Amino acid sequence: MKKIIQNTVVVLTMALATSPVLAQEFRSSYFMQTSNFRHQMNPALLDSAYMSLPFFGQFNVGTTGNMGLEKFVYKLSGNPKYDQTTFMSPTVSSSEFLGKLKSKNRADVYVNYNLFSVGFKAFQGLNLVELNARSNTNVRLPYELFEFMKTTGAKEHYQLKDIGLRSQTYLEFALGHTRKVNKQLTVGGKMKFLLGAAYADLNVEQLDVTMNGDMWRIQGQAELNTAVLKSQFSYKDGKNDPKTGRKRVEGLDDVSFSLPGFGLAFDLGAVYKINEDWTVSAGLTDLGFISWSKTKRATSAGDYTFAGFNKIKVEGSEAGSKKLGDQFEDLGDDLSDMFALYDDGEKGKTQALAATLNLGAEYTLPSYRPLCFGFLFTSRIHGAYSYHQGKFSVNIRPVKAIEASLNTTVSSSGWMAGAAVSFKAPHFNFYVGADRFLGKLSKQYIPLSNFNSNITFGMTIPF
Repeated sequence: MKKIIQNTVVVLTMALATSPVLAQEFRSSYFMQTSNFRHQMNPALLDSAYMSLPFFGQFNVGTTGNMGLEKFVYKLSGNPKYDQTTFMSPTVSSSEFLGKLKSKNRADVYVNYNLFSVGFKAFQGLNLVELNARSNTNVRLPYELFEFMKTTGAKEHYQLKDIGLRSQTYLEFALGHTRKVNKQLTVGGKMKFLLGAAYADLNVEQLDVTMNGDMWRIQGQAELNTAVLKSQFSYKDGKNDPKTGRKRVEGLDDVSFSLPGFGLAFDLGAVYKINEDWTVSAGLTDLGFISWSKTKRATSAGDYTFAGFNKIKVEGSEAGSKKLGDQFEDLGDDLSDMFALYDDGEKGKTQALAATLNLGAEYTLPSYRPLCFGFLFTSRIHGAYSYHQGKFSVNIRPVKAIEASLNTTVSSSGWMAGAAVSFKAPHFNFYVGADRFLGKLSKQYIPLSNFNSNITFGMTIPF
């Protein structure tokens, strides 16, 4: 844990954040009657009793965004030892690299792991007890940040806005209840108790970077708030703020187990059957917060100098004389200096969860009732990290034991296609699917062409 802050900046650069907290639901299953976990999108969709075995329930990991690894990693020919280099290499032109980026570049990583879940009939309806591990990380990076990194010196002034990383990891213990009000209307709700394990929020509203002799003058404010288990900041020797004497933060140290966050959230949902062919539904999930105790805060100096990207050895063929990971570590060293953060004490902090609205409409074909069509609109309400998407799906259940779904999604991250299949016997249900098909992957299983991919699988025991 010695270089958590440095590694955070590498994550920002690559937009490949790992583990932390808005959990992603498996939306391809929203209209699948054999799916026991669609209540995670709408609690009114809990429609049958079941149990998931500990650690064998639903596992869902996914990424969304408009960036892929191949925008930052390039082939390097003519070097017998290493054949890959970063976008900072002089062998990669500025126009080639920058031409691939958007004005606002974003990436999100979600993990939702069901540890235990049981649904049972009682109290004139269906009830739920479940335990989930959830983690979400969101990154936003402006085009101007990469322009400054790649073309340093081409202009005398750069303005960097809206740089950020937000991450949470927590355990979620939920109690739910669903009941039929009448033949047409079903309602449901959940109360969720949250135990936070890790939290980080790095925010840079604006940095003005101006050439000042052979140095860069940086004016603006960068702020980091973090609470990771039980831990303390570690410091960089000899790098105190000359004006205030504050210690320069390097990472986290003395890490031991603790749960520094506690919170509460609610899910609400309803399903209304208009007639035999049409059904509409609405779910609002994660209405709540987590309060983090003793959150460590670090801020930049406000007005300071930066020597530039001089630790990265990219001259000539030297870019290929190091492993790719070492090249990015050098890049992280420079970025750590650019976003220099100093200890600013501890205080409690409360953060709202990312609420999600799901609106669904389903049409069952009268001439062949095993076939239905569905449209799902999803809106995640999360400030600068908000997004919206629409999903159209075709679902078929030709026999009682088999159900399949094909779907397509349009969102701010682009066009995506997904599919799912479920096998449901009297006392066994197994399913697998993806909201976004996995494209070409690196050796480290990181999406290359884009950042939209996920996979979900699990099993339950229907009652």
